[in-house]
Amino acid sequence: MSGDAARWLLGGVILLAVAALFVAMVRTWRTRVRKQADTVPPVGVPAGLSPAVGSWDGFTVATTRADQPLERITAGGLGFRGRGGVSVHPTGVVLHLAGETDRWIAADLVRGADRATAAIDRVVEPGGLVRLRWTATGAAGATDLDTYLRFPEGDAAPLHALQELATKHNHPQTAGEGTNS
Repeated sequence: MSGDAARWLLGGVILLAVAALFVAMVRTWRTRVRKQADTVPPVGVPAGLSPAVGSWDGFTVATTRADQPLERITAGGLGFRGRGGVSVHPTGVVLHLAGETDRWIAADLVRGADRATAAIDRVVEPGGLVRLRWTATGAAGATDLDTYLRFPEGDAAPLHALQELATKHNHPQTAGEGTNS
């Protein structure tokens, strides 16, 4: 076999290996989404919602299992980082996810809000993320989750509104400045 033919053959083998790896990654992601669909089903925003206490735009960084900042939740559009935000209402929170349907979190499912520094693959200045702690209920039962948000225009007002909502519904709220625990 000539040198050119060997290089073409090697290039073809490498290309096939990369394509197989890509297909395996896509299949793994889809399997993860399917497995989590019963745990974290999407909940639509109820009709006739009362006016918002406040609404803030920013970025949705990640959603993870509670106190497991490396265990990504992929179901219901929660798997990708992107533009997003929250609207806080007296009866709950609307989680806005770019390219996805808005998700409703009833007030009695909000467990608290605090500051965090890191989630999955994002590390920011100490306390630079707002962690919304909530519970999803699905066919698989209740699952405690943490959704990490970043508000470039300032996070004091959304953090306060989320903490007030949790307090009104007698949920413990954590106040860990710059931590994930």
